[in-house]
Amino acid sequence: MAVTLGGIALPDDIVWTDELDWEPVAQARARTLNGGQIIEETTLQGGRPITLGGGVWVPRSTVLSLRTLAATAAQTHTLDLRGDTYTVAFVRPNPIQAVPVIRYADPVPDDPHEITIRLITV
Repeated sequence: MAVTLGGIALPDDIVWTDELDWEPVAQARARTLNGGQIIEETTLQGGRPITLGGGVWVPRSTVLSLRTLAATAAQTHTLDLRGDTYTVAFVRPNPIQAVPVIRYADPVPDDPHEITIRLITV
């Protein structure tokens, strides 16, 4: 199934690397003056991290398109991830990490980059 972010196609084999690391419940604990325990819990509304990567390569042109998408402040985007849809924002600083697979003095749009994209649900 397809993977897109803001209409930009990503590799189908991109991995949600922190999918199982998120806890959807927040908890606060405190002690009363007589030593009793107070525990408060609530379900979180958004804020789930979505880090996409896993060693996949994209062309330099895709990296530049993603950087343009991330260059606008206070914007949300639609992430379609193999049939699931999320409303996300870029995590700052450094929302997109792209490392050239081979470094060329004169890069072209097809040069491969290993990419990591950091997002958060809103």
